Amino acid sequence: MAHAVSVCDVLRALDVAARLGPTAVLVRAYDGRRWVVDIVADGRALLGFLPSSVVRELPRLEKQGEKFEGKIGDLYVSAEVVLVRPTLVAVGFGEVAKKVSQVATAAGFNVVAIGHRSEAAQHSGGLEELGDFLWEGSAVVIANEGGHPSDVDVAELALRRGAGYVALLASQKRAALVIRELERRGIPPAEIDKRLRSPAGLDIGAKTAGEIAVSIVAEVVMYFRGGTGKPMREVKNPRSVALGEGEDLSKYRCEWRPPS
Repeated sequence: MAHAVSVCDVLRALDVAARLGPTAVLVRAYDGRRWVVDIVADGRALLGFLPSSVVRELPRLEKQGEKFEGKIGDLYVSAEVVLVRPTLVAVGFGEVAKKVSQVATAAGFNVVAIGHRSEAAQHSGGLEELGDFLWEGSAVVIANEGGHPSDVDVAELALRRGAGYVALLASQKRAALVIRELERRGIPPAEIDKRLRSPAGLDIGAKTAGEIAVSIVAEVVMYFRGGTGKPMREVKNPRSVALGEGEDLSKYRCEWRPPS
């Protein structure tokens, strides 16, 4: 069961899993000599390392944290339902790109830093490596203050590779010019409207590099998790909850905790 796997393979599999649902099953299998690791989602091994018999006979695991340990055929198998960490590719040479990588890491993303270094990123590299981390449905943030000559080329490559979320940091005027240039290069307007976010981020009045990064990463979270972008007070208004007589905080216990 010896297999070579690259960071690109793992991140691609995690992105596929993220589009199938918020969780996946992390499986480790041991044949007496070595371990292999795979990600199971939608009834298939996304890295292709597990025998099909293991995938078929694996007990049904659904809730985050559910586990299985035992023998399946000749293999010892350990499996656990985990929250999927999607990948964010942050492209840029300045402070905003660095902050996007930092904020995205804090938010739990697997981060690929292109054009800058980020200690917490799963991979840091140059523009020549960008294509290795672009695939269908991926999320790409192009963040260069004032723009960079490579911005349109990067946006075009991301769109042609099928990235589902492509954010470009730009003013309203520059965004319009970029869109016109992408159309001139043959990108269909419908695809641009569907997948390109420019100006990037949510309108929170951001001014500093850190605030801009927060607004962009918040939009990426919304893309992956299906949020509305509305204030939570509007989505879950506490005034709409009917409280019974005698209910108070001393009897209320919230079991929810942020998933690790």
